Amino acid sequence: MAVHEAAIILRSIMSEIFRTQSSPIAGKGIFATQPIQPGQHICYMDGDSCTAEEVIARITAGDEVISDPLQVGKEELIDLHELFRTFNHSCNANAYLRGRNEMVALRAIAPDEEITYDYSMTMNYDHAKFVEVGLEPWTCPCACGAANCRGIIDEFKTLPLERRKYYLEHRMLQDYVLEMHGG
Repeated sequence: MAVHEAAIILRSIMSEIFRTQSSPIAGKGIFATQPIQPGQHICYMDGDSCTAEEVIARITAGDEVISDPLQVGKEELIDLHELFRTFNHSCNANAYLRGRNEMVALRAIAPDEEITYDYSMTMNYDHAKFVEVGLEPWTCPCACGAANCRGIIDEFKTLPLERRKYYLEHRMLQDYVLEMHGG
């Protein structure tokens, strides 16, 4: 798809269900423009599909930042279009990713509420691939402000056991995460 076509589609998506604006979590965020019901489709996180090796090459060349790609398979990532990089993390997220890259409402989201997802639900890196080229897999201090804030954004396996069990039992994870963790 041409960059121009992708931009038109993104603008169309934004005008229907969400918009960008300043976020109390970090920088800009994505906010609902209308009520979103639990289980409702929000969007597909989109960008260029690539392997872990391709992402590592982009990062080491300075063309990519390690926090930008979205993991969608054990060896597959999406180098997200800028709009989709604008969804912020929250430890008390109101959306989640399922399938490969579909964002769905976890609970009701009110108009003007920021749409967030728990980044840790999507991360299961092959540490050896990153370490052998001198990169550490991405983690980040968290300041989402949620009452249950963990203080760090890290891989799925680092989430509290009860949270992992909840996401697995309710199948509120991407297919590859479910496969890797017996869901």
